[in-house]
Amino acid sequence: MNSLPDAIKDEILNMPEYSYGVNKVTVELDNGQIFEDVFIGWGEEIIKIGDSKNIPFDPAKVVKVVNTV
Repeated sequence: MNSLPDAIKDEILNMPEYSYGVNKVTVELDNGQIFEDVFIGWGEEIIKIGDSKNIPFDPAKVVKVVNTV
């Protein structure tokens, strides 16, 4: 499962949705890497990045999210 840290989940749940149950965000990892077009389902799970379902990082390493709606 591609579950996010609890603090990030709470933050996402307070953001406007991109689509029903889905948020589109940019994430920053603890090493400074940035990933755009990250789709989060139900405020807790990364479901895809752009058009790819491959998640190239550990979701537990996400330290910041920015809503891109």
